Amino acid sequence: MDSIRLSDRSHRACFSNSLLQNASTKICALLFILLFPLIQSDAQRSYPPGYINDNSDWWSSVLDTQTINIKVQHRLPAPSNFQILGITLGGSGFNDFHNIISKLGQANITSRSDGAEAREQICYMSSGSGEKVHLIFEHSETIYSFYLFSGGSDWTGSDRCVGSDLISGSLGTASGIGLGQSRKDIETMLGQPSATYDNRSLYSFEGEHTREGLVWTVDIRADARFENSKLTYLAVSRSEIN
Repeated sequence: MDSIRLSDRSHRACFSNSLLQNASTKICALLFILLFPLIQSDAQRSYPPGYINDNSDWWSSVLDTQTINIKVQHRLPAPSNFQILGITLGGSGFNDFHNIISKLGQANITSRSDGAEAREQICYMSSGSGEKVHLIFEHSETIYSFYLFSGGSDWTGSDRCVGSDLISGSLGTASGIGLGQSRKDIETMLGQPSATYDNRSLYSFEGEHTREGLVWTVDIRADARFENSKLTYLAVSRSEIN
């Protein structure tokens, strides 16, 4: 009798395991059916030439959350603070980097990410010996930026930077903001920062201007970073909406 009961329990266990396996198989099959189109769509997605699928561009302000909630100053500094090598952020030819290429020479354009974080970049660097100085221009859907910095680690795509005799440690904005300056020098030109950290001064400006009969709200941000009390990194971004 005990052997019969044991046999019955064994059959029930096997039957139960079989049901579980069948259910698991059906669930896996259903998930595959639901997810396969998404996997296939991503695999077939067409990326533009020069696309890099990572965020190793440590110098880009697009992903910098530290600047989001800083105090806004309701004033617009002189435009010369945000012009470099005669190039104006958001000016004519900035979207396709046409004016930049005309000034600094042909270079490959790098695209990164998608959605709100999508951005295109073009990179130039000093051609002489010594510590490299980089000047990088970037635009996203509504934000135009440039980055001027010395040193720093490499990133994916840094080998695409093109050397230019116009890039050097003495390069600065049209107003005179340049590498090697002190925090006091920067404050003389831009005023008191919106926020400060041990090695950073952050600025957020907002104001209005009229163009073609329309009133536009302009947002400008600047990020100045220092090493040994000297400016080694400057990021400036500009956007406007109406």
